[in-house]
Amino acid sequence: MKREKLEEYLDTKVKITLFDGKTITGTLKKSGTEEFHEDLNLYLPQNYYFLTNIIDCYRHNSCLFRCSHVKSIVRI
Repeated sequence: MKREKLEEYLDTKVKITLFDGKTITGTLKKSGTEEFHEDLNLYLPQNYYFLTNIIDCYRHNSCLFRCSHVKSIVRI
């Protein structure tokens, strides 16, 4: 998927299908942003994406993936 198309969905709740067929849901975020400056695993990698969910006041993150790993995306 093109980076411009994927970034249209930043900070929105989405359902993503990755290249291996795995489907994940959550709020789309981009690594390397100031929002995650305290978590170096999410701050240092550039041009990666991940989904986040808030469950019981804790943030749960999916694996990091590149835009080329995304097969399809749907806003939910």
